[in-house]
Amino acid sequence: MNKKELVEAVSIKKELTKKEAEDLVDTVFDTITDSLLEGNKVLISGFGTFKVNHRKERKGVSPKTKEIMTIPASKTLTFKPSNRLKDSMNS
Repeated sequence: MNKKELVEAVSIKKELTKKEAEDLVDTVFDTITDSLLEGNKVLISGFGTFKVNHRKERKGVSPKTKEIMTIPASKTLTFKPSNRLKDSMNS
């Protein structure tokens, strides 16, 4: 499912115009993004948890040149599904 399909599904389920549904979906995504950018964890009960993790600077080897290089510190996003979501996928 892509964003367009999500907007259409929300529009049908909640009897909204596509524009209203798109605004709603955008607001949810923007709110989640803003919270993550502030360094907060986003917990959606029954769905899962989004969390920003910090990777330290580390040494690596370039596969092309075999040269040792420094990989800079970075942030990465993880998602851990809730038990309820995992259970519904396996039933």
